[in-house]
Amino acid sequence: MLVNNAATIIVTPAEEADPEDLLRSFRANLVGPVAAANRAAVQMRRQGYGHIINVGSPGFMIGIPYYLPYVCSKAAMTAWTRTIQAEWHGSGVVVSEYFPGYIKTDSPAESSRGPVAQDLIVDPEANPVSRFFTRPKSPEAVARQLVRLVERPRTLAASGFMVKMGAFLSNIPGVRLSIARNMARAVRKRLDFPP
Repeated sequence: MLVNNAATIIVTPAEEADPEDLLRSFRANLVGPVAAANRAAVQMRRQGYGHIINVGSPGFMIGIPYYLPYVCSKAAMTAWTRTIQAEWHGSGVVVSEYFPGYIKTDSPAESSRGPVAQDLIVDPEANPVSRFFTRPKSPEAVARQLVRLVERPRTLAASGFMVKMGAFLSNIPGVRLSIARNMARAVRKRLDFPP
């Protein structure tokens, strides 16, 4: 069993995204998981079974404003996950993709303005749809779901109906942009970022 869950979150305006920030995000959010999975897959194939769970982010489907390094690296992680799901099919190595959505932890994101609150994109004054999609889940709830995914592997799992609904709505440009614009406004209210 391997769970690729570590992530680096760097908050920055898109035009200020530093190439090194992108590289750091890709190293933590993609290159590390690829290296770990490739190493684990050797042993898993040898023993005839194994399960890899890649914890992704549906945020790239919305396009979370000011989270460019994170959403780009998580989009790449989804592409890689789906590639190895096809390539490794029949090898005994099961690969699951898990979308937790927004999880409330105590880990702050990085920013050129210093550490930022994890609920940076949540605007209590936003429309009800935006507030609904940015409600956090607890780490304990996510851990229980991961245990269930270990017990009953699936190709794709989400932490709940709202994550699935958000993924669906992200394909409707007007809705996606409305949610993302509300997130952008919430960030600008708290940080000195340009519109």
